[in-house]
Amino acid sequence: MAIHDVRCNPWLAAGCALAAGLMAPADAAAQDWPVYSPRGDAKRSDVPEAYRWDLGHLFGSIEAWEESFAQVEGRLPEVGPCRGTLASGAEAVQRCLDLVYGIRQSLYRLAVFADADYSTDRTLPAAKVRTDRVQALMTRFGEAAAFIEPELLAMDPEVLRGFVKATPGLAQYAHTIEDLIRRRPHVLSPDQERILALTGDLRAAPSFVHAAIEEDVKFPPVIDEDGKEVALTMSSFPRFRGSGNRDVRRDAVAKFFGTLRSFGRSFAASLDMAVKSDILEARARGYGSALEASVDANAVPVSVFESLIAATRANLPRTLHRYVELRQRLMGIDQVHYYDLYTPMFPSATREAPYGEAVKLVQASLKPLGKEYGRVLAEGLDPRNGWVDAYPNAGKRSGAYCNAAYRLHPIVFLNHMDRLEDVFTLTHEFGHALHFHLAAQAQAFPNADAPIFLAEIASTFNEELLLDMLLKQAKGKEARLALLNKRVENIRTTVFRQVLFAEFERAIHAEVEGGGALTAERLAEIYEGLVRDYYGPGFVVGPDDGYEWAYIPHFYYNFYVYQYATGLISSIALSRKVLSGEKGATQRYLDFLAAGGSDWPIDTLKRAGVDLTTPEAMQATFDLFAATLDEIDRLTR
Repeated sequence: MAIHDVRCNPWLAAGCALAAGLMAPADAAAQDWPVYSPRGDAKRSDVPEAYRWDLGHLFGSIEAWEESFAQVEGRLPEVGPCRGTLASGAEAVQRCLDLVYGIRQSLYRLAVFADADYSTDRTLPAAKVRTDRVQALMTRFGEAAAFIEPELLAMDPEVLRGFVKATPGLAQYAHTIEDLIRRRPHVLSPDQERILALTGDLRAAPSFVHAAIEEDVKFPPVIDEDGKEVALTMSSFPRFRGSGNRDVRRDAVAKFFGTLRSFGRSFAASLDMAVKSDILEARARGYGSALEASVDANAVPVSVFESLIAATRANLPRTLHRYVELRQRLMGIDQVHYYDLYTPMFPSATREAPYGEAVKLVQASLKPLGKEYGRVLAEGLDPRNGWVDAYPNAGKRSGAYCNAAYRLHPIVFLNHMDRLEDVFTLTHEFGHALHFHLAAQAQAFPNADAPIFLAEIASTFNEELLLDMLLKQAKGKEARLALLNKRVENIRTTVFRQVLFAEFERAIHAEVEGGGALTAERLAEIYEGLVRDYYGPGFVVGPDDGYEWAYIPHFYYNFYVYQYATGLISSIALSRKVLSGEKGATQRYLDFLAAGGSDWPIDTLKRAGVDLTTPEAMQATFDLFAATLDEIDRLTR
């Protein structure tokens, strides 16, 4: 799954400051890209073409996409004749797997294009129809191929392993077959697998419904810092939430969450169905819970998930509770509310960051990863090469993501709003992009796609290198404080916030597994309780804050978010090995990226130098957070 983030003028002014005392690298090449001021309500045609991605490398036209769709659809009947033949020998196994993975590769390409096209303007019915058609075709493909795993597992595992050893063409499927043998207790009979495959469209529906509700929600306008009435949208909300003007951000948060609450029953119905879908598949496969089923897909022990929550909760008093107290003192406010969490604690040290300046900083910070990494990075960052869709427009979905079809260049989806945070989003998504690229070059298609458990390491690793460089370049206390604040916010939002989300997921799945019902009010009650626990006694929960759950699309991804936390925890450890010059650390990290999905995630990560089955790596991140709070406290006393 790919889940799947420029205004100092003049544009060409070298060394535009990102933060007080912080300058861009002197050797960064000047850019001649168009000047553009982003707006969440801009027409797509108003965004310069240079900042809109080119999907021609996927399909040159809608007609070409349709032609490919018809070809893939026409190949589905070829799968049926494989049924009942796999036990006849290695040649039959290879013939069937080559066919199925070839179709899957073509399906992914269709899906990447359709999703990308729909993401940039969700008001276009034809684009939505294409995403639905791809989903339906994937379901039909899953139904057609559902017999393969049960039929392979009906064979003796040693016979299967013997096929792989004796047949060069099966080498690319070695890990796939080993993983299948590992999951043997949870693979159903061919007919049962077919029936479960038939539910694919239904299980995907809640996420599509959530996206449709989001598009239908219209928020009241807000008054910005200049006293102008401006549009409040899913894309623009983060900007207003982080405004330096407390009245602006308080008004934006109240209108945003208040509106979500008014749609609460619709959002709750879609999330309830997503949870029930997760539970249906888990029970069908004989798992004890949806959580167990989800983590087992990546061969991750449930103990890693549970230990993450336990370690986070154990550290809350010295970390997040203290963070709230420090924020209250530094901002000079009587109480800390949700609308106070996203504005910089040191506003005088922040500056806007145009896309061109962001590119220079990202390139400079990733130089430790070598020339070849830098060459591909430079190609992708240049918006004229069509990898990037940089700026928001009306109808464009919120957030950021990276996606790729096998051995075709990745695409990077952003809503760049010229903030310091957007520089980190840019390097984050290009961490994914280079991971896609290196894995695809090194691995055959069945092994190229790294599981999400590993993918979020590549993205947050890049953020750590960027932050380290900026801290080293910072001149003066204000610049350093702004970047220390960034480190704190990275860990708060990527570890603490995501673990809160993970605990919310665990709670709502347990609620349904125990026979409970997920009403909007119950979801808000659970969510609000977790917010109180995590942020502590110094934090004030607003009347609609509990409805933030309706804003988080990742709750439809079946225990996805905990991997953001384990990803940052791992990337902090790995980046320190690289930056300290530890012998072999850089090559081990590049090998980690190139490994893709060729081994089980825990083992791939161990080879890179991090063992998440022990508590040391987790505790090191909490200690870093606490130590950073200490330094901020000292510098501001």
